[in-house]
This record gives sequence, C-alpha cells and structure tokens, in this order.
Amino acid sequence: MNLRNIFLFILVILLPGPLSLQAQSSKFTLSGTVIDAKTGETIPYVTILVKELSLWTTSDVDGNFILKDIAGGEYTLEAKCLGFEEYSVRIIIRQNISKYQLKLQAQSLALDEVTVTATDARKMNSTSNISKTALEHLQAANIQDAMQLLPGSLTKNPQLTSVAKVTIRDISGTNSAISLGTSIIVDGAKISNDANMQMVSGGNPASSSTSGTGVDARQIPVDNIESIEVIRGVASAEYGDLNSGAVIVKTKAGKAPWEARFKTDPHLKQASLSKGFALGPNKGFLNFDADYAKALSDIRTPSRSYGRGTLQIGYSNIFNTKGRPVSFNAKLNGSITMDKVKKDPDQSLDELTKSEDNKIGLNFFGNWMVKKPWLTSLEYSASGSYGRQYNRNKEWHSAVKLPNTNAKEPGEHLGVLLPYEYFSDLRIEGIPIYAQAKLTANVTGKYGKIYNNFMLGAEWTTKGNRGDGKTFDSHYPPAQNLRPRPFKDIPFIHEYTGFAEDKVILPFSEEISFQFSAGVRLTNIATKAADYDITVDPRFNAKLTLIDRNYNREGIQYLSVRGGWGILTKMPTLAHLYPDPVYSDHISFNYNDDANNYNLTVITTDVQKTENPNLKLPSSRNMEIGLDLKAFGITGNFTYFKEKLTHAFTWESTARPSNYRQYNYDPMMGRPEYTNGEVTVGGTPVGYQTINTFLGYRLPGNGMTINKWGIEYNLDFGKINPLQTSVIIDGAYFNQKEHNDVLQTGYVSDMVDGKPYPYMGIYAGGNGSSNGTKMQRLNTNIRLITHIPQLRLIVTLSGQCVWMDKNQVFNKYRGINMVYMQDDDGNYVFGDPGKDMKYLKCVNPVAYMDTYGMVHLFTDKEANDPLFQKMILKNRASTFAENDPSPYFMLNMRLTKEIGNYASLSFYANNFTNARPKRYLKANGMDVRMNSGIFFGAEISLKF
Repeated sequence: MNLRNIFLFILVILLPGPLSLQAQSSKFTLSGTVIDAKTGETIPYVTILVKELSLWTTSDVDGNFILKDIAGGEYTLEAKCLGFEEYSVRIIIRQNISKYQLKLQAQSLALDEVTVTATDARKMNSTSNISKTALEHLQAANIQDAMQLLPGSLTKNPQLTSVAKVTIRDISGTNSAISLGTSIIVDGAKISNDANMQMVSGGNPASSSTSGTGVDARQIPVDNIESIEVIRGVASAEYGDLNSGAVIVKTKAGKAPWEARFKTDPHLKQASLSKGFALGPNKGFLNFDADYAKALSDIRTPSRSYGRGTLQIGYSNIFNTKGRPVSFNAKLNGSITMDKVKKDPDQSLDELTKSEDNKIGLNFFGNWMVKKPWLTSLEYSASGSYGRQYNRNKEWHSAVKLPNTNAKEPGEHLGVLLPYEYFSDLRIEGIPIYAQAKLTANVTGKYGKIYNNFMLGAEWTTKGNRGDGKTFDSHYPPAQNLRPRPFKDIPFIHEYTGFAEDKVILPFSEEISFQFSAGVRLTNIATKAADYDITVDPRFNAKLTLIDRNYNREGIQYLSVRGGWGILTKMPTLAHLYPDPVYSDHISFNYNDDANNYNLTVITTDVQKTENPNLKLPSSRNMEIGLDLKAFGITGNFTYFKEKLTHAFTWESTARPSNYRQYNYDPMMGRPEYTNGEVTVGGTPVGYQTINTFLGYRLPGNGMTINKWGIEYNLDFGKINPLQTSVIIDGAYFNQKEHNDVLQTGYVSDMVDGKPYPYMGIYAGGNGSSNGTKMQRLNTNIRLITHIPQLRLIVTLSGQCVWMDKNQVFNKYRGINMVYMQDDDGNYVFGDPGKDMKYLKCVNPVAYMDTYGMVHLFTDKEANDPLFQKMILKNRASTFAENDPSPYFMLNMRLTKEIGNYASLSFYANNFTNARPKRYLKANGMDVRMNSGIFFGAEISLKF
C-alpha cells in the first residue's frame, strides 16, 4: 500500500468518528456589548467569533451582540473591527452569560502594548502575523518589504525600479522556483501570474517581466492592508497551487477617517489616500483606497523609472444579523504600472525599453452562518481579473546588410537584405485573464470533551491569455531567428479542486491539550498541452500543549510542541505549457549587386516545436517540528524545517541534427536567379554542398531540485520597565542546495575545415561551469524597541548580525563529481577542486552527439583528442572554491511619532553607520562590500 492509499485510509477512519458522536444537549447563550475601552462608547458592527466553534456574529448599531447555541466548555473569544486592536480572551461557558463587555482599544501608540514586529500565531504550523501597525512602522513600499520581519530575513533597501519577488525560507530572496511556488492571496483571491506570456524567446522574460517566475510584489501596495499572515510551514489543505508557503493579505473594510500618507526616500515618492464610509444602519460600509508611487533608480538621471497607480473600492455588509448572519464583501480594484528604461539621455538616439502591467479585478467573498447540526457555516468567494501587459523594446541597429526571413515553415525561402541602419520596434502584448470560485462548508461542534472542525470544499480556476502577442515589422526585425506570435491562439487552462480537512482538539486537562489536523487536496488539470493525473496533496499538522497557564505570571506559563508534514504541488503556467517554437535560419546563398540594385538571398529555415508533453508538476515535501514556550517573562519559538522541491520548472537546452544547402557560386557565372526551388544561372542549377549542423533550442523541463533545511528562532525577553524598552532576538540558520543534473546540450562555436563544428556536447545540467549551488547562512537580528506611550512614540534600534554566509558551486552527475584539475601542461592533478586555488578546473561532457543524431559517451579517448577537447569546459582555478566571508554587521533605526489623533511622522535609516566592510570572496577572486548601503526615508500620515 503506497503513501497516498495509507493517507486516504486514515482519513476515512478519522473523519466520521467525531461526527458520529452526539453533541452535548446543553446549549447556552452569550450576549453583551462592545465598548471603546477608553471612552466607554459602544462600537457597532464589530465581528465577534467563538474560535473553536467557528461561531460568529456582529454587534448591532448600539454595540450589542448575542451568540446562541454554545455548548458548555472553554473557548477563545475574538473580536475584530477596523481601527481597533484585535481582542482575544479565554472564556468558560457553563451557563447563560448576559451583559458581557468586550472592551476594544483604538489603535494608537498611546496604548501600553504595541506590536511592531511579526508575531507567532500559535498555530499548529509555523505562521507569522504582521499587523497594520508593524507595516506602518516598517514603512514598507510593497509586500516584499514586509517579509524582512520574518525570522532569518535580512534588511533590504526598498527599490521599486527592480522586480520584487516574494520568497519564504530562501537565502537568495530571488529564487524563481521558490517565488513561483509562493502563493499570494488578497481578500480570499489568489493573485496569479500563470497566464503571463511576456517572453522574448526560449524562456527569456521580457524586460521587467516575471513570466514563469511568480508575482511581481511591486504591484501590491501596503497602505490599504489591514494585516498579513505568512504561512511558513505546512499549509492547510484549503490552500493549493503552492510549494513554499502562502502570504494571506487582508485589506481594510469598515468605518475609517480620511487618511493621507506621503512617503519619500532618495529614489521614491509615494502618496496614498483612503476613507471608510459608514452608509447608515444596516447599510454597510464603503471603503476607498488610492495609491500613487514614482521611483527612479538614480535621481541624477531619469534613465530608469517605475510608476504605479492603484485604486480599490470595497463594499462590506452583514445581513440577517438577528438570525443566521451572512457577510458580504465586494472589492473592485485596478492598477497601472510602468517600468521604463531610456538609453543614455545624452545620446540622440530614441531608444527605449518599457514595460506596462495594467489590471482590473473584482472579488466577492463572505460567510453564511447556517447554524445547522450538519452544517455550521458556508464560506464563499468568486473573483476575476482582466489585464493588459505590454512590453516595448525600440533599439537602433547599425551593421552590414544582413540577410533575413520571416518564414515560419521549414525549407528554403527567399530572404531580404536588411538596411545598413534601422530602428527595430518589438512589441509584446498580453491580455491575461483569470477567474476562480471557491465554496467551503464547515461543520464545527463540541462532542463530549472533543472540539471538532470538519471542512469540505471545492474550487475552480481558469487562466488564459488573449493578447496579440509578439509583433514587429518584418522589414526591421529586432533579432534574427525571431518570429511574431499571437497569444490569443493558446487555449485556457482549467483546474478543478476538491479538498477536505478535519481538525480535532482534545483537552486532557485545563493545561494539557492535543490538536491534530489531517487534510487532502485533489486537483484535476484540464489542458491540451499535457495529460495530468489527479494530483493528491496530503497534509498533516499536530500540536501537543503541555503547559498553558496564562493566568500565572511566574515560572513556566506555556509550553507546546508541534509538527507537520505535507505535499504541496504547484500548478502549471502557460509559459511552460505553451512555449514559442524555435526558428533557425541559415544563409544558403547571398548575392548583392548594389550598382544594379539587385540582390538574391536564400535562407534555409528549420523549425522546432518546444512543447514538452512530459512536463511534470513541481512538488514539495515539507516537514517541520517546533517548540513554543513562555517562561519567566521570556517568550520563545523554535522551528526545525526540512523541504525538498522536486521537478521545479526550468528551461533546458537540447539539440537535434539539422542541415542546409550552401550554394557553390562564383561571380564569374553571371547573374543568379532562384527558380524551381534552387539557385540557377541562365537556367543551369548552381552546385551546392550540404552543411550538417545542429538546431539548438530550449524547452521547459523539470531539472531543478532544491533541498532546504534550517532552524528558525525568536526570543522576546519582554519589556524592561524602567527603560520602557523590549528586547527581541530572532534569526535562523538556513541550509540550501540547488542542483540540476539533467543532461543538456552545449554547442562549440568553432569551424573545422571551413564547416561548423561537427559535435554537440551533452553536459550534466548545461554547459555552464557548475550545475549546482550550496548555500548556508546564520543570522541574528537584535531589536531594542523603546515605546513611550505618554509621548506616543516608538523607536526601534536593530542590529543585524550575519555570522555565516557561505556559498559554493559544484558540478555533479548522479552523485559523481565532474570537476577535475589540470596543470599548465595539461597533466591531471589529484586533489580537492573545492579547496585548490592553483590549477585549472575542467568539466567534461557526459556524452556528445554527432551530425547523424547518434549519441556517444565522452571517454578518456575523446578527452585526449584535440578535436574533442574543444568541448571540455575550462574554468579559472578559484571557480569551485567556497566563499566564506567573516561575520559582518549593520545597524538600522526606525521611529514613529503620533501627533495627537490626526497625524503621525515616521523615519527610518538602514545601515545608518554605513558599515560596508570588505570581504574577500575566493570563488570570485575579489573583495566585495557587504551589507546594503546607507539609506533613509520618511513618511507622514494625516487623518481628518
């Protein structure tokens, strides 16, 4: 019995158990009022939730609320309202409770407790919560900036002129496979980039495009965000289409004053405006949020710039508050972004590169409190978006008259001679379209001592592109071997998903409890490009709470251990399923007589389709073990994780034999013509020779494997009251290994006896010097947070310590090291290529292909043959050395000051001591400055 069958068996046994029990007959009612803790005024339209039962309601216009049919027991009571701190308290219900008061505190730095860091959510999996207050103190420009609050992340200077990728547990912070597998969900709608086809050719994205690599986080502003939840561990079965975690964003909804925010730093000017309107009793709320940002890579020249404008209008309301309430939310959002690169403005040439990404989307979501024994609630969401992505590259060409063709069929074709000088104008237009719908049923209850929450849901997603694609004037092409291609001919991808999960909470005593969740996610993919089996993603999480004494201020207050395991699968993208065909043009004949204005060009075109019907889906097996504790005023969280991502999407080089005719023409023959499919002179065919060569191309594949493991830690030592300062230490040790040993081709650009080189090298992972990288990093962030409520002031001084930052490339095939050493005379040298810094480092191909398509192993015989030695990759002596710089440090500072209830001023300075120590990197053979440079910015917020 395989793993999947075992899991399904466990699920069948587990799920019916709690549901078959009879719920307790005794039910009670909780009613009361929600008030402002400072003013004592009642607060209307507050959402109140009994967490363990998923039972919720809202306060009415007078702040009153009532929750019925609550089985006796101990619960977590939560309350949320825009503009107020989240409320959470443990409550024991053994009888009807009336006149219960929930005292909410308005968000302000005047509060005794203010959180400006990411906090642990105390769930079964590793989850971090980032509040609106933390985002404002951080002064983030997009959600990628918010990720630096996570354990193990490093401070980065905001930079909107570069593509921003969101990654989780990634040393580089830019890994395309990890960013593609990071799910970003805004108000219940997954933000997808899977229909992005903005590629020039062969898997090469157009300028500023993230096609095939995940969402560009610059498109998501933060000023309208209420909270961010980052799932770093094994996600619930509710979340799919991911490999490395999820970022769940909730935007503002509810009554709020007008708020204008202005940000500035040496590269950025940003302004936002928002307002939450109360439409009247039982009429809901209307929220308005607008944002504009302009960034320059260098203020001294506008050669590279980025502009962003966003607008969101949201409506929210709750109907039938006296019975079975239904929450309804609608969000209409639009965004306009433009990346623009102009050549040196001192030049007269009108060259430019620009990228636009505009989108409009509509999202509906909510929850219906059904309150039936067989159905507690229904959650629903439906969303769609329509976008226009546009890339333009206008470039000046100055060279000899080059032959060119625009033929799309294989064979010989008459070509044209390009002008000596001209502008090419490549335009790529994509119209990505996304739609998704999701319905989730929850059955929640208390059965004896057991709390049980069963979830069953279905999801449908579709994505496609209706753009005109790549277009250019064939008389002025941007490059040879490039052809126009419309995207609108590409079929849509449809995904049908079902998921189920059961969560059980078993309390053994007031202090000891056990939680367990088991879920599975099944997805069927409908696409013409490949035939995929139903994907099965099982997920497990568990948590054993050994001590829970929140009432006790001394000794050990809380202690729990948790663990999780699961499989997470990423769905395919259009760019990988429907890549461009490859065109290879060879000049068979070229005659040019400028004096008589006559030319004849014959070009042989070879065409290769690059779809891969055997393309697999990237799949990650994730596990983690964690320890959470609170003792003697210190709160700590420790997590060990291990992840293995296999079949990550890559672009792999391959080749096949190709040939063309090369005509043996002598100018003394006379004026040539092309008749009956061949070059003739006076009706007599011109002789030719057949040139055998190769057609090299790239196709989507699954060669990359990424292994990660590490330890994340967070320690909150609490507040030193005399200094009004909290001390928080967090960080991580990350160990990451990326490897691609799939056989790929590499061609030697050389001539042998006047003909192209007759062999194609076949290498492990490609014909680069390496096919893998090992990385390690150990870092610590020490934060001193001084909060003076009387002054409504908070200052954070953080020290970033990077104790270890190792990286090393390698080249292995099936576990065997492919790197060897040679001295200057070509003699083999024994030793460790990773430690030696003297001898030349060489890598042989695994095999080679001849012009007949036959593949041969590359042996010592070939290695000693001068003809075959051209395929040996030779690298400098230090290429495979380990970079292991000594530790380096930097200091950052952030300050936020509230001025009454109507204004706040924030300032930050990254690396304000400008600590840029030099470290010698062996593999690079040079000194490199560590840390990001000194950087500062300010923000002012006005409320009215």
